Amino acid sequence: MPRDKPLQDDDESYSIIERLADAIRIEDDLHAGTEDRQRLVQDLYEGPKKCQCCLNWVHEMPPDVEVDQDNEDCTYPLIVRRRVLATMNGNKKRIELHSIEIRHPQVREVLFDVFEGYDNLVKEVKFLIFKAPFRPFFWRWDRFNAAIDKEESEVVKTILIQLRSLVRVDLAEAFAVKDELVSHGIITFKHLWTIFPPGELVYETPRITRQSNLGDFFIVTEVEAPHDDPERYQRHPRYNLFCTGTSWNGSSFGATNDNISLSSFKGTRKIADMRVVPVKYLEDAAAIKARCLERGKRHHELAGITYKAYLPEKAEEMSESERKQHTNRIMLDSRNCPRRTFTRHLSEVNKPQLYTELITQAPVDAAPPGGHRPLEDNPLRPRYRQPIPVHDYDAPYDEPYARPPPRPLVVEDDPMATGTEDGDKNKKQVLDELELLLLSSYMHGYCLKERKWDDFEVDRIIDVEKNTKPFDSLVLPDGYKDLILSFVENQLKDGEAFDDVINGKGGGLVMLLAGDPGVGKTMTAESVAEKIHAPLVKMELSDLLKDERDRMPERRRHDSRSRSPVSSRDDDELTKTFSLAAKWKAVLLIDECDMYLEKRSDDSPERNRLVARFLRELEYYPSLLFLTTNRERVLDPAIYSRIHLTINYPALDLSSRLAIWKTFLGMEEGEFASTVTDEEFDTLASIETNGRRIKNITKTARMMAKRYDRGITFEDIRNVMRITEGLQI
Repeated sequence: MPRDKPLQDDDESYSIIERLADAIRIEDDLHAGTEDRQRLVQDLYEGPKKCQCCLNWVHEMPPDVEVDQDNEDCTYPLIVRRRVLATMNGNKKRIELHSIEIRHPQVREVLFDVFEGYDNLVKEVKFLIFKAPFRPFFWRWDRFNAAIDKEESEVVKTILIQLRSLVRVDLAEAFAVKDELVSHGIITFKHLWTIFPPGELVYETPRITRQSNLGDFFIVTEVEAPHDDPERYQRHPRYNLFCTGTSWNGSSFGATNDNISLSSFKGTRKIADMRVVPVKYLEDAAAIKARCLERGKRHHELAGITYKAYLPEKAEEMSESERKQHTNRIMLDSRNCPRRTFTRHLSEVNKPQLYTELITQAPVDAAPPGGHRPLEDNPLRPRYRQPIPVHDYDAPYDEPYARPPPRPLVVEDDPMATGTEDGDKNKKQVLDELELLLLSSYMHGYCLKERKWDDFEVDRIIDVEKNTKPFDSLVLPDGYKDLILSFVENQLKDGEAFDDVINGKGGGLVMLLAGDPGVGKTMTAESVAEKIHAPLVKMELSDLLKDERDRMPERRRHDSRSRSPVSSRDDDELTKTFSLAAKWKAVLLIDECDMYLEKRSDDSPERNRLVARFLRELEYYPSLLFLTTNRERVLDPAIYSRIHLTINYPALDLSSRLAIWKTFLGMEEGEFASTVTDEEFDTLASIETNGRRIKNITKTARMMAKRYDRGITFEDIRNVMRITEGLQI
């Protein structure tokens, strides 16, 4: 009966639901004739146990059982099994429906079509059993009724009507909730399963930690209700939604799994306000789907190994300079990410495997593997250990009480992993609208600044702006930049020009930048990366030296079994860094390498191993590598044989210091522009200092000036140098 207002979750509301459920049960009892029931339905009851593992089904109703109305014996097409359970007071027992077995072949054919897609049903198997609480019938109720209406055989139609009466009685409360609560857009926790049928398109609202206000779409493949396993969810009742989406695994697009938990709540809740919302109840669904579809197209474009920028949180509230300062450079690379996503075939997105765990094609009376366990089982006797089955993945799966085992994942070598971005775009699959809609809002990648793998929101990923200004403003003596660019451009154009006589060796370009601190060595590598629009990967050899110490016990164990003094572990940090830099076509920078690549000696076995490993990787490195050092003479002599170009940086002269001061003080424009005059610049340039100290002084002076909303003045520089450097200008 329709109501003006939705029901509230109190005692009166539940009494109404119960009365509606009772009315549905009475209506179905009247509709299904007693004569048809006796002719078509056979009732079996749970009898005394014969073993510990199985239920014993008998024809006679056990004594001391509360009987509803008419539970009489019957015949063939439908076998109804009922369990005998103790009531709350323990004095009497009650009957509960356990399962319904379909033995009529034509009825099975009809039901196979009704429940197509559920639980891997195979038409050739003659067994078909539905287990209580019969949720698949509720989810496919309209389809079930349509099949009954169009059935031409009167015998089959009569059996189906009898089956409908049996399950509708058991689902009476769910139908009452649908009519009185769900129709008004509200739901209780107990009946959440009614709005999440397998195959339903749902929307997960964005998490609090996400910057974007856009969530993700999924297809529900299975619903795990808390009352299905009371012992497991006794303390923290929740629903588990097993879902399917689309994701990029680094090689191809495919279907991926996701698990969403819905915590319990009291009373009723508006469906549209839940964490996961079926699309039919989603407010402004069309606009949300359009935005997610555009994001999916962007995700599709970004798939592959790509060099991008990542906006900070609340970037729209920042000024242009603040946004540039906090924007990170990232490498999108799902293939090499340690948390790589494993996917199934893409076809499972449009035709996912749906599970209810309530439909089985295995005989109910079948003995468990290993045989029956007797009632008087000796606890001291060793129990039978079931052998691990070897699955035939191409055979139809009809094993009871379990979903089919996943197919082994086959990951083929993908040329896209080391290809260019343009090459990747030509090899990616074409996705339809649903597959694009289900694409994840995150992508796996590596943050170059923080040097860690992470997940990045697609909506915050932008293109890297090409910027040649850092290299143009680099202060070096005449001829230095031309020499560096000549080597870099030739290596990028034809890496084999630097190749060794043996193929695969020495294809990269290694530069050693030597000089005093603050003369521009590190900035040279950074500006070259900006100039050629390549990612800059910084390697900290201190981490590698620590890794050597951590591996000492393992290496000693390895040495006892092998003559090789070096372990060939695949997870070696040095090897991984060189490998990733090569795949990303990155500029690799090792700053102050003299601290860890000194001449080998008997006093430092860890450093000796590190130098040996480094030389081995350098031999085969195919990209650009910059080494910087303040102490060139302490490096191991073998390093020099791998270096293609050594550049010695002289101390900064007057003109160089003047250019550096003007570069750093000229970074701000408009109202924050520096007011330092040419005469004052000459005064600053006359002070002997290095580039790093000039950078720190101007940075500190800029913070002081911004406090008063103005540009840097000469007085600001003077105060900073007096306080931090102890210099009076």
